[in-house]
Formats: sequence, structure tokens, C-alpha cells
Amino acid sequence: MGRRRNKEQTIAKLIEAVGKLLAEKGYTGIGVNKISAASGVSKPMIYEYFGNLNGLLKVYIRRKDYWLPFFENLELPDNPSNEDLKVLFITILQEQFRYFSQEKEMQKIVLWQISEYNPLMRAISEAREADGVRLLDMAEGHFKGSDISLKAVIALLVGGIYYNVLHNAAGTGSVSGVDISNEKEYERLIKTVGQIVELTFRAAETDKID
Repeated sequence: MGRRRNKEQTIAKLIEAVGKLLAEKGYTGIGVNKISAASGVSKPMIYEYFGNLNGLLKVYIRRKDYWLPFFENLELPDNPSNEDLKVLFITILQEQFRYFSQEKEMQKIVLWQISEYNPLMRAISEAREADGVRLLDMAEGHFKGSDISLKAVIALLVGGIYYNVLHNAAGTGSVSGVDISNEKEYERLIKTVGQIVELTFRAAETDKID
């Protein structure tokens, strides 16, 4: 029992060190030597528990990522209605906005993901994408025969969430006159995300192509 507890404590120290380095120095500040120094854990222990640096980063990211745990824990009816799916998309986007705006480490992870090619980041991104597309495909029937693309709308909303949060985190002011450092404007933007999804589902009902 004591040995297991020591292992868990060591892993926790390493994961905490990754987060600290990422928040303070960004993805360029992450390396085995720096993680070892920041955590007080020897380099051989990193390789013993995780195999290599990427193994440690993969565990860290899975614990911090919003989407991966969400998809793993997602429970839906066998045949979800269009209303079920609409509410689900609104909920996950609004909660993702809140989570991403609060998690500085996750902001650094996404910034890393979009700044340079990295096999680990690519693999994690593809896992998110595959799960997301499966969920979007469930709503495909509602949009069949219309000129409305839910996938395109969600792509723009997710990208918009990332950009607004990263823009604000960099201290570069408002976007289109909206400053999410202002609580009222932040909540207004979150509400608007829901309104856009609502309008998208509604438009598909009236925009059928002959």
C-alpha cells in the first residue's frame, strides 16, 4: 500500500510540474530535465512510470483536456431526439467556453497545438475530432435536405471560443467590441453561443432544398 501511495504521489508531482512549467514558460519550457528539476523527481523515475516525455505529456493532457473526458463520460439515450442533441451541443459549447477561459494550462496546450506540428498534439487532436464527428453525425438527419451545415457552425463556434479566450489571455483587448474580461459581456457571449446553435437547428427546419 505504501509503495503504491508513493508512486501516486510521484506521478502527481510530475503532472503538477508539467502544468507549472506550461503555465509559466509555455510549451517551449517543457523538457525532461526541467520537469525533473521542478518536481524534485529523478529522470529515471519519469521513464519508469511513463516510458518517455510524450507518455507523461499524454497523461497530463488527458487530465486537463475538456473534450476527451467529456466524450468518455457522455451518456445519451439510444435514440436521442433533435431536442436532446440541440441541448447537448449548447451545453457542451457553453461549458467548454467556461472551462477554457478558466484553465490557463489548457490555454497553453491549445496554443501549442495550433502553433506547430507535434505528433502527440496531432494524435490527441484527431482523437477529439473523431469523437466530435461521431456526435455531429447523430444530428445529421435533422439537417438532411437543408443548406445548413451544423459541422460548419460548430467549427466556427469552437474556433471563436478559442480565439476570444486566447486573445483576452494575451491582454490584447476586445474582439468586435466585446471584451470578455467584463463579466456581463462574457456571459452575453456564452448566451450567444447557445442562441446560434438554437437558430441553426431552427433554420434547418425551414431551409429545406427542393
